[in-house]
Parts: sequence; structure tokens; C-alpha cells
Amino acid sequence: MKSSRALWIVGGEQRDVTHFAREWRLYRKALVVKAEGGRLERVLEYQSPAEHCPDELPSIVFKAASIKGNHAYLCTQTEILICHLPSFAIQKVISLPCFNDVHHVAVAPDGRLFVAVTGLDAVAELTPDGTLLRLTSVVGGSVWDRFSPTIDYRKVPTTKPHRAHPNFVFFLDGQPWVTRFEQRDAVPLDPTGNGTHVFRLGDEPVHDGYVARGHIYFTTVDGFVLRFDLASGEKQSFSLPSMAGSYRDRPLGWCRGILPLGESIWVGFSRVRFTALRHNLDWVRRGFRQIERLPPAPTRVACYDLSASKLLEQIEVEEQAMNTIFSIHVAEAAPGAESGPCSIAEVNAG
Repeated sequence: MKSSRALWIVGGEQRDVTHFAREWRLYRKALVVKAEGGRLERVLEYQSPAEHCPDELPSIVFKAASIKGNHAYLCTQTEILICHLPSFAIQKVISLPCFNDVHHVAVAPDGRLFVAVTGLDAVAELTPDGTLLRLTSVVGGSVWDRFSPTIDYRKVPTTKPHRAHPNFVFFLDGQPWVTRFEQRDAVPLDPTGNGTHVFRLGDEPVHDGYVARGHIYFTTVDGFVLRFDLASGEKQSFSLPSMAGSYRDRPLGWCRGILPLGESIWVGFSRVRFTALRHNLDWVRRGFRQIERLPPAPTRVACYDLSASKLLEQIEVEEQAMNTIFSIHVAEAAPGAESGPCSIAEVNAG
């Protein structure tokens, strides 16, 4: 099928390396691909300058982006790129010594930038021009209790293991929230002291959070979509592998990136390497016991109808050498699909 809307797909191109290469050495080029009318086009390919990344085999990939007005805000592991839309001409690059394994940049209603600095288990708050206002730990205390303010973390290949692995920033009532992969939750960056205001997501390894039309959506890396009603706190869980038209004989892929459009959603899937399949017991527990006899599902974006529980459309992106996907965006504002500030009544979703 052919998508009737232009989509921006954000991710990267993998190096020609063995399957055993670590993620922090895996990607050679950051990419934005446009999908429209059945055609794919690279609209931006980017490699970080040497001063902004580790000296040996740096991993260069775009993680989750944001679009606001006529600008796209992209992030590599160590940078924020502000680009003009729709040309994707780079207008500004922001890179700070505290940037390590950056996973998302989000734009607040007043223009401030909030950056998920996954490598330091923190969120950085910046002015619109890139001045650091504060760096907040998502596990409590000061970031500098565990890390050093004198180290240039752009030059550090990895700080794993992470205590929280913050993935994605979103806004409710204009206030920043962040998803935490290890804690399986989403929490306000500035807690009120009343522990009820937390999205507790159960056992699922959460990645993205997206606010749209009175709901918040979360993806889990193993193929579930969780949806909360912001007025009532009601939680729904949708299993993408169980939906009609999905692959039933192998994992769908690493599930990252979500774009809700009414009852339909676009979700990004990245091809799983064989070594990850063999060592990730979750795939086996979910019944994929013949994983080495079948090729992994390709890197693609897929559109699902949640109410009908079926796959509507898929767009494979490997012909553009895109091997991983982190976020999906519409090329123009869609009624009811904006992820701007939203009001919340009660989110005690235990």
C-alpha cells in the first residue's frame, strides 16, 4: 500500500560491521527519510564533526526528533541540530560536554529545549539558543554525584550500565515529563512530592511517550502500545504482534517511534540483529523459538488501526540504507495529532 501522507522518518545507517558490534560503534550516518506516495527520499544525511564525538568509531545516528512550526529539532548522540522545514537545511548545531547518548530533544511551549541525556541519566534544559539552564538527574540527587563536571562526555563512547535510561520527554500542563526505560515508568521532571503523579507501565520496557487528543501513548520495544486517557487515567494495552496482518512467526523488530493519527497509529520497527535475538530471552518467552531459521523482519514504519486490531500499511526503508528508526513525524500539522501541552486530571495508573 502507499501512504497518502508525507512522513519524515528519523534514524540512521549501520556500519558494515559484525553482528557483535556494540551500539555505541554501530552507526556511521544519521538520516532523515521522506516517505510519500510510495516513494522514499533521503532528505538529510549527517555525520558529526570529530570534536563532537568519541575518537574511535563513533556511532552517528539521529534518535528521537521533534517538529515545531517550520523547524525540525534533531539529535545525534552528542548534538542537537535545528533544521528548517521542509528543506532540512541545518541552521544551528548545539553540542555540550554533558551530552552523551542523547535520545530525544523536545520543545517546550515557551521554546526552551529539553534533552534526554541518557548517558548521564538526566534531562538538560536549554534556552532556545542552546545555553544550558540546568541538568536534572532522573534518579534523584545531583548528576555530579556519579559523574564529573570536568569530563567531556561527548568523547566517552558509553557510560553503560544506566540506572534509568531516560528515553523521551513530553509535556503535560506545560510541564516536562520523561520516560525511564529501567523503571518502566514516566515521571515529571519536577516531582511535586505526591507520588501519585507517575505513569506506572508494568513490566513492559517503555520507550516513547506521545500526547494526542486527550491521550498519551507509549511504545514498548517489544511491540506493545499503551494508551492512557488523561482525564480518567484509564489504561489500554494493544499488542501489535497479535494484530491481523502482523508477522506471527518472528519478532516485529525493536519498536521505537510512534505517531498517532486518530484511531490509527504509525510505529517504527528496526531490524533485530541475530545476536540480539539469541541473547534476549523475552523473544523466546513470547514464542519465537525458530528465530535463527527465519530472517528478521525488515526496518520499516507500519500503520495500525487500533480499534479494528489490524495492520493497514507498511513502508520498508532499507532501500535507503536506513537500518534503525527512532521517530516518525507528519510533514504538516494533522488535526488532532499535535503533541503540544495537554491537561491532566489524574495519572495514578498503577
